Amino acid sequence: MTGFFIAITVFLAGHIIPGLLRERLVRRIGYRPYIVGFSVLSILLFGWVIHEVLVAESFLLWDHQTWQAQLLVIVMLPACILWACAILQPCPLSIGRKTGFDPAKPGINRFCRHPLLLGMMIWGIGHMIANGDVVAVMFFGGSGLFALIGFWRMEKIRLREVAPDQQAALLGATRRFSPAGLLQGAVRGRDLLAGVVLYVLILGGHGHVIGVDPLIMTGW
Repeated sequence: MTGFFIAITVFLAGHIIPGLLRERLVRRIGYRPYIVGFSVLSILLFGWVIHEVLVAESFLLWDHQTWQAQLLVIVMLPACILWACAILQPCPLSIGRKTGFDPAKPGINRFCRHPLLLGMMIWGIGHMIANGDVVAVMFFGGSGLFALIGFWRMEKIRLREVAPDQQAALLGATRRFSPAGLLQGAVRGRDLLAGVVLYVLILGGHGHVIGVDPLIMTGW
């Protein structure tokens, strides 16, 4: 389990340190290079952590039940749709595209300002329940908590980057979490289509990449 703790420590450091140095790095290399570099670093570190989760010695905290895998397969669809929304729609107060936001048409921001992070919460909690071992609880449960903390952290970072008069407009047009927004056009047709495509790709590729076929685990 030593490798897992090392990977987690480096993963957290790889997010916290660039975040603390964000303004200096953006001034020195520019916003886009910072985002690209941070994204590549995050993907590489995340892959390392996943590898350590798969090979770490662990023990079960609860027994595996078929319904746990079925629940995970079900909740991953809305998670994928949220990720698609984060890619296709501007999210001025969270991870995603900052430009192009119209307060009169807030889109997914009417439901949640942080679709990518909310999707990560669903992903983390769902995988924690489905796996049930101590390493999974630490990693997936910790990821869900990390994403939740990111709600407030990302808002704080993004609000510092806009003028005071724009802050009020952004906060007024968006919601941290409001289920009623789903009935007000928060998710568009292309978001649903992209989310379903992403879901199918993950579902079909999971067994090849991770070594565990979700559909076999569900018994469907």
